[in-house]
Amino acid sequence: MRYNQLKLLLEHFVSCREAMQAMYRRLELNADSERVRMLLAYLQHQEKENAEHLQDFIAQAKQELLDTWTDIRLEQDLPAKIAKISQPANMTSDDVASIALELSEQSLAILRLAKDELSMLGARQFIGNLIEHQEKRQQQMVHATHRLDDI
Repeated sequence: MRYNQLKLLLEHFVSCREAMQAMYRRLELNADSERVRMLLAYLQHQEKENAEHLQDFIAQAKQELLDTWTDIRLEQDLPAKIAKISQPANMTSDDVASIALELSEQSLAILRLAKDELSMLGARQFIGNLIEHQEKRQQQMVHATHRLDDI
C-alpha cells in the first residue's frame, strides 16, 4: 500500500488498532482459560481507548500537518493479517502477550517509517510524540500482563 498524505497513514494506523481490538474479542470468545479471557478483555479495552485517543490526536492536529505529502509504501496490509490470526482455545496468557507485543511492534513500525521518511520538522515531531505515547501504552500492556501472571 502507498500513502500520499500523512492523514491517510494515521487513519491506517487507527484501523490497525481497531483490527487488534476485534481480534482480541474474537480470541476471547474462543478462550478456555479465565485468566486468558481477562487478559483479552483488558487488551480490548486498551485498544478501544487507544483508537479513540488516536482519533482525538488526529482531530486536534493542524490540517497542514495532516496534508503533508509522503511516499510511504507498506509491504503488507496489517489489518488483513490481524483478521486472519487465530489461536487454539487452550492458548496461554504468554501466547496472547506475545501476539499483542508483536502486533504492537508491527503497527509502531509504520509510524517509525513515517518519522524517518518525513522531511517537515513539525510532522516529524508530531509523529515522534505519537510514537512516544504508543510506546508508553505498550509498556503498560507488558506490565499489566506481568501483573496478571502474579495473580
